[in-house]
Amino acid sequence: MIVDKIDNILFYKPMVNNLEAGIKAIKEIKILEEGKYTFEGGYFMIQKGDTKPMDEGTFEAHRKYVDIQIVVEGSEEIAWADISELKTVNIYDSVKDVERLDGDKSHNILISKGMFYIAFPHDGHKPVSHIKQRLNYTKIVMKLLV
Repeated sequence: MIVDKIDNILFYKPMVNNLEAGIKAIKEIKILEEGKYTFEGGYFMIQKGDTKPMDEGTFEAHRKYVDIQIVVEGSEEIAWADISELKTVNIYDSVKDVERLDGDKSHNILISKGMFYIAFPHDGHKPVSHIKQRLNYTKIVMKLLV
């Protein structure tokens, strides 16, 4: 997993197919309205909401897409674990490109406005969470083909 400031996102384009195209497509959106937007090489979604307690819910992992989550307002806390250290709760769904997993949630970080993270297929991640108090967020979730 990569965690960084949005100012540095294009440093990672050699590692992530279609990253530059995705950033260009995001910049073409004038108003961040919730929904799904497609572009050649992937898609992104604008999501808004409130976080849930870290101990609720499961990790997720993806096989077809690299998951890039950019916080544009507010913040969220996430947990991370390598999928080899997690136990499958719901087997991989190839249509939704998601496997649900559970395990140790002690590796966590606050992702705030102007930050992003990149989750690769081996990265179990638990987004939209909080440890102490509920947070609200607006974020862009970009999915780029592996």
